Amino acid sequence: MNTQIRKGRLHRTDGHRAATRNGAQGASSASSAAGPPHLRSNTWLHRAQTRLCVLRYELKATYGQPDPLGHDGVRQGELQAGAKCLLDAAERHMQQAAESQKMSWRLASWWNGQAYEGTLACLHAAEVATITLSQPVRAWTRIDAVLALAGPLCQKDPRLALVEQLKQKGRPQDNRVPWAVAALLEAAYAVQEERAVRSRNFRNRLIRAGSVLTLLLAVTVVVAWCNAGAIPVCTSGCLGRADPGLREVGLVMLLGMLGAATHVVGRLQKMGGSWNPYNLPFYQELIKLPIGALTAVIGLLLVDTEWLPMVDAPESWREVMACAVVFGLAQIALTRTIDQRAEKILASEPDPEEVRQLEKVPDNRAQTAPKFET
Repeated sequence: MNTQIRKGRLHRTDGHRAATRNGAQGASSASSAAGPPHLRSNTWLHRAQTRLCVLRYELKATYGQPDPLGHDGVRQGELQAGAKCLLDAAERHMQQAAESQKMSWRLASWWNGQAYEGTLACLHAAEVATITLSQPVRAWTRIDAVLALAGPLCQKDPRLALVEQLKQKGRPQDNRVPWAVAALLEAAYAVQEERAVRSRNFRNRLIRAGSVLTLLLAVTVVVAWCNAGAIPVCTSGCLGRADPGLREVGLVMLLGMLGAATHVVGRLQKMGGSWNPYNLPFYQELIKLPIGALTAVIGLLLVDTEWLPMVDAPESWREVMACAVVFGLAQIALTRTIDQRAEKILASEPDPEEVRQLEKVPDNRAQTAPKFET
């Protein structure tokens, strides 16, 4: 009897395992049929995926007659095919960013922004094409949203002036509305894309500068290790020896980093969230650590000299440590320009000076839409 019960339990367990395997295989095949799985989570990927779905439905809803000719000689069927191609390209970029790619591809995309900037450009171009395909009344409903996006543009921009003029007239049936709104939206998105490129370039420059500073720290450590006394960070207050060596120089660098970290922690408490997909605030604060280590070493080398006569040389190791922390904290004076530049890039809207750099006022003749009979 007991043997039969155990055999029955064994059969049920094997059946349950087989069903679980079959269910997993079915779910795997269903997910593969629906699309590639998203193995890595990313905030901008979620937002881009949502925007992709919205644009697909908007494109299906706005496309009307099969082959009317636009005012620039482009048929709407061809324009719709181009918008679909752009959405497919954006989806491919997102799939590549979400799947497990080779490490070389991930590093290249992380460095040059291939996945994010490619997705952003395709989605923006597809949305512009979708508005161009829209009926005037449909495009009229987007005027306020597009004007809000175009706020950073120069007030003399003819595309902005045209849309504001159409809005003041209050004529939603005007055939110029879709093309005017699409042109203004394209200009506003061009500013956003350029700001993303500048953010990535600035992050890459910070990484390069941090790598060079780290290399200088390594060279300093090697020199202190090979030649005791070559870097005199202390004179009379060294740790049990006459000439400062690797131990003294290394501790001074560490204390300089701690001083810089004090400033970083204070800034992190005031720092809010950021839209930036390149983690620019992280690298902005990270570079201050090697700068703090170098300022600690250089500051102790300059005390009681013609370059820094107002500070006396420390007479004990405790004073050396205090000076290292203070000099590490003094990196604020060197990194102020980095903070100011990063704050401009991370701002929700560019300042007027950056707008003039990002978007030049185009020729009025090139951007004035043709007049249609309404």
